[in-house]
Amino acid sequence: MGIIQLQNIKKSFDENVVLKDINLSVGKSEVVVIMGPSGSGKSTLLRCITFLEEPDKGVIRLGENEVTAGNQPNKQRKATIRELRQNTGFVFQQFNLFPHRTALENVMEGPIVIKKMDRDQAKKKAIALLTKVGLADRMDHYPAQLSGGQQQRVAIARALSMEPMVMLYDEPTSALDPELVREVLLVMKDLAKEGMTMVVVTHEMGFAKDVADRVIFMDDGVIVEEGSSQEIFNNPKEERTKQFLQDVGEE
Repeated sequence: MGIIQLQNIKKSFDENVVLKDINLSVGKSEVVVIMGPSGSGKSTLLRCITFLEEPDKGVIRLGENEVTAGNQPNKQRKATIRELRQNTGFVFQQFNLFPHRTALENVMEGPIVIKKMDRDQAKKKAIALLTKVGLADRMDHYPAQLSGGQQQRVAIARALSMEPMVMLYDEPTSALDPELVREVLLVMKDLAKEGMTMVVVTHEMGFAKDVADRVIFMDDGVIVEEGSSQEIFNNPKEERTKQFLQDVGEE
């Protein structure tokens, strides 16, 4: 059984049906890349995993935590969603760093405020994580003093500071200049090698080929096709997948 289990997930915004009965399981240490055209429901699916968007229907399991969509809010349900979020690191397109805090302070914040970690311990941990993402020499810099790639690496370190079971990435390089993309992808590749469970929405086809254990192609709110990166890139079965890969120049 997967560390993430999504069953019959449906989501609409008014008349627009964005997710149509999605079923997905992600195993421990698996790297799953979700790709597809804009508006296919990829980002919404990612946000539903942590209830940043509440699905209309379906069940979401993360580790021991299970939440059924559409149930009335109560204390227990809120606590389960909070627990689910604490076990998930989420890296967005925009870096969402606190502008008035240094890189180090940004990474220390979660463990101190949410996990009630001792300040010295949180600092030691933040230093180790910033070193891990290649920013040992930028710890005292504020976000405005960092490049986009450096800010995104701080955001990854911040997500890791909560010791999540899984990392979710929503197009983490799409806001970056092309020359800064590589440094972020390298950090993500290293995490994959270390066995971090990751679900990545991305247009970076090279990353998907190199790192993904499984590639999922979505279009129009459904999973059209899924398979190993080799299967999807070298021998896609569905016409819609072939067309998409041709459009992005990877066929």
